[in-house]
Parts: sequence; structure tokens; C-alpha cells
Amino acid sequence: MLKGLLSHSAEAICFAGALSGIIIYGLVTKFLRAKRGYLEVPWVILVIIVSFFANRSGLPLLPLGEWASYLACAFLAALGISLLALALKACPLTVVSGRERSVLVTKGPYSYIRHPICLSCVLLAFSAAIGFRSAVGVMLALVALVIVYLHTLFEERGLERRFGSAYSEYKSKVGMFVPKGKSTKGPR
Repeated sequence: MLKGLLSHSAEAICFAGALSGIIIYGLVTKFLRAKRGYLEVPWVILVIIVSFFANRSGLPLLPLGEWASYLACAFLAALGISLLALALKACPLTVVSGRERSVLVTKGPYSYIRHPICLSCVLLAFSAAIGFRSAVGVMLALVALVIVYLHTLFEERGLERRFGSAYSEYKSKVGMFVPKGKSTKGPR
């Protein structure tokens, strides 16, 4: 009985961790224009819901022990929420919402990776899928990763047009989702 109670508590913590990241993102960016944020949040929510129900319906589970999956879930959720909070702190809400289009943000996590908000959403999606040990959820998180990657490629073309050589230089020094080594130190 205690094992079952602990198992359900750990699942609730995984679910709450992933969902809290989504809520933070949703509350802070509720005024996003249609151009920004339309791919990250719905995919993460879909992964959480599918993972939860796949876990409950008897679909194949990942071959992980419960505690291993909960630890991985907690690590990815903490990383995703932390990255999201740091990215939102470094990037003014007017920039995230698309109202301010003349600022190239290169401080905070943006000095290490170009798309920390997108990466945080993907981390939260994998966190939920692994926390529920859902093979279907992991497959859906992989689909979300591909879609977010394609979205960022499209977004980067617009940033290159808008910021020109400044963005090209930034892009050459900073990785898309994985740091390249040295960080850039920019004014904003």
C-alpha cells in the first residue's frame, strides 16, 4: 500500500512539475501573437495528456523502473522550468510577445543557446513522457522536437532578415539548442 501511495505521489509530482512549467509559460506569455508560441505550448500539453492516459490505459510503457523514471522526470522538469524562468527573465515580455521587434536578446541563457524557451518546452514534454513511462508520449515528444526544430529554422530566417549581420554573427557563436562552448556577452 505504501509503495502504491508513493508511486502515485511521484506521478503527481512529475505531472505537476511539467504542468507548472507550462502554466508559467502560458501566464507570462498569454498575449503572444499568432507568430510566436503556437507550436511549443500545445505540443507540450498534448504530450502530458497523452502520456498520462497512455500510462493508465495499458499501452506499452518504457522499460524503466518507477524511481528511475521519476528521477529523470524531476531532473528534466527542474531543468526545463529553470531554463524557462531564466529565459523569460532575460527576454523582456515585449520581445517575447512580438510587440518589440528591434531587440536582439543575447544575455542570460541566450548567451549559450539561441532558443531557450523552445528547448524548455521540449524538456518539459520529455519530462512528462518519461515520468509517466509512456512510450507513446516519448514518440510524441520526439515529433514535438522535430516540429519545434522546424519552427526555429523558420523563425531564424526572419531573425536573419531583421537583424542582418548581427544575427549571423550571434548565430555563428551560439548553438541553437546545445551550447557551442564560449558564451557571447551582449548588451541585451
